[in-house]
Amino acid sequence: MPSKDDLRRRIKTLLENQSSNERLEKSRVIGEKLFGLAAFKQARCVCFYLSMPKEVDTSFMVDKALAIGKRVVLPRCDAATTELRLYEARDHRALEKNNYGILEPAPDRSTLVDVTEVDLVVVPGLVFDKQNNRLGRGRGFYDHFLKTLKPGVQKVGLAYGFQVVDTVPVDAKDVRLDLVLTE
Repeated sequence: MPSKDDLRRRIKTLLENQSSNERLEKSRVIGEKLFGLAAFKQARCVCFYLSMPKEVDTSFMVDKALAIGKRVVLPRCDAATTELRLYEARDHRALEKNNYGILEPAPDRSTLVDVTEVDLVVVPGLVFDKQNNRLGRGRGFYDHFLKTLKPGVQKVGLAYGFQVVDTVPVDAKDVRLDLVLTE
């Protein structure tokens, strides 16, 4: 089995080589699948992530979720504690770039939300496997966060088909998702 670092390198190369048009079209299809899920339709409060440039694009999904009346929360990373704090998202004016260049809610323009209010979490990742395990970027933010969810909260990964492999190495700190959606 390839190492976590080998898998991350291989998938990062594939992400880089995908065209913008491919990325947008595949993201649209993945978004349609997400919005068609019963768990998504039933969820009142959905935690999204704001995608990085080569990831499945979630910006239009956030906008659509807000437009259909979902309560949307977004994570903000605390690098010192490796914790994610959730803030309600109402529009893009409350966002700012963090040290990694990722858009996050600005605490002074957003409302802090308790993790117990979340009904469904949309989870990023670099590599996923057929058992719904994931490899993130290696910092552990999401694994730590996912362990704090109340029982029954659906955890849904978004990925391009080439990001799903047979198996990824897992250890005790890794959290398995309920579902991974691809195009």
